[in-house]
Amino acid sequence: MSRFFAAFLSLPVLLTSSLAMAQPAALAPVQSLSTAQNTVYDGQIEAMTQTRMAAQVSGLIKQVLVKAGDHVSRGQLLLEIDDSLARQQQAAMQAQVTATRAQLQVLTSELQRQQQLFAQGYISKGALERIEAEQQATQALLNAQQAQAKAAAVQTGFFRITAPYDGILIDVPAEQGDMAMPGMQLLSMFAPAALRVGVSIPVTALSGGLPATGQFLVSDGQQRLVISAVEQLPVADAGSQTRRLRLNLEPGTSMLPGQTVKVALQRSGARQQRLFVPAAAVVRRAELTAVYVQSTTADKALLRQVRLGANEGELVEVLSGLTEGEQVYLDPHTASRE
Repeated sequence: MSRFFAAFLSLPVLLTSSLAMAQPAALAPVQSLSTAQNTVYDGQIEAMTQTRMAAQVSGLIKQVLVKAGDHVSRGQLLLEIDDSLARQQQAAMQAQVTATRAQLQVLTSELQRQQQLFAQGYISKGALERIEAEQQATQALLNAQQAQAKAAAVQTGFFRITAPYDGILIDVPAEQGDMAMPGMQLLSMFAPAALRVGVSIPVTALSGGLPATGQFLVSDGQQRLVISAVEQLPVADAGSQTRRLRLNLEPGTSMLPGQTVKVALQRSGARQQRLFVPAAAVVRRAELTAVYVQSTTADKALLRQVRLGANEGELVEVLSGLTEGEQVYLDPHTASRE
């Protein structure tokens, strides 16, 4: 009797799981839509402001206060080079300025006395000219020493490397204890607030002039990026016969320099048929971009690699890997278990 009741109580659970397994997974067809004719190019995210900071003086790197990936603020101390010798030289130059200034004061007073004696006829003009020349030479020496002292003061600032703007550090190859030499790269950084897309377009595609901002569609495969302006470099690449365009992005783009994006250049007035699938059906695993396709010979899901273009709302263009009419699974997680 106990076995009968146990089997009876487990019956609803078995029925429930069987019904859940019987529910078909949601599918969507690969659609062919008529859209404006465009050509897709590979672009790359670039930073409008990117800086490589190098040493301007030689010396032992005293301390490195940051590392790659750190967010820094303008004026923040990043790295410091030992400036003991430079400060001693600055102090010596300042002492020379003080001594020469005192000597000049003595010569100026002596010149005034000699001028009075010359006016009274007690000394010759030659004697007066000698003291004038000595006073002028001392004045010139003081000016030179003051300029050297100012240059030394400026040079002491080269031993402290500070952030020129708010940004993110890309790399910090310098390490504490290294010997810095003029021209040696210490660190690099970029400003994440201003990004752009760099893309090479064939010269023949730009024969009609620089396209308008609205003719470009930029996508990273998940979202469309908003362009604020288009710039064109004034030279063409001799080998590939392309021109470099810079598409400035609106602030707030959550991307990093070096990431690859798709840039679609629309042809005004021309139409073409393009294949689309729902963006929710796309699977991204490391370098793999794919969708689960319903098999035509068996009721199961097949993972197929695809190459995608730009996004169009909730749809994404398929450049290769699928044909019109095929069915893709909207829930890749569920499809992977079939």
